Amino acid sequence: MARRKSEISKQAEKAVKKSHPATLALAVLFLLIGIIAGIFLSVKLTENDKFVLNGEKVVRLSLGESYTEQGATVVSFGKDVSAKVVRGGDLDVLDTNMEGIYQIKYTVDDLRWGEYQLVRVIIVGDPAGAEEFING
Repeated sequence: MARRKSEISKQAEKAVKKSHPATLALAVLFLLIGIIAGIFLSVKLTENDKFVLNGEKVVRLSLGESYTEQGATVVSFGKDVSAKVVRGGDLDVLDTNMEGIYQIKYTVDDLRWGEYQLVRVIIVGDPAGAEEFING
C-alpha cells in the first residue's frame, strides 16, 4: 500500500524546491565555517592538556628500599585536575621486602581523558622478567 505524504512533508519539499541556489550555497558555507571553527576551538582548548606520570615510568628498588609515591599530573581543558587521580593496581600490596614486579595504575574520572590510564612499574630486587620492563 502506497504511503501518502503528510501536508508538512509536502510543504517542506516545496520550500526546498523554492530555495535559491545562493541560499543553499550560503548554508553549506556557514556549515563548513562552523565545523572549522569548532575544530580550531577544540584544539585551542586542549593544546596544553596532559596526563603524565611524575617521575620515572619504571622504578627499580633494592630489597628493603622504601618507595615514595610520586603520583601523576592531569590537566584537562586547561585546568589542573590532578587531585582527581585514582591510584590502583598493586599499590596496596607493594612490599619492598619481597622481590617482585608491581604495577600501579593511574586513572582519572574526567570527560577529556575518559578511560585513559597510565601505569608505573616498580621492580623490587631482581625478579625474573624485569628485563622486559627495563629494556622496552
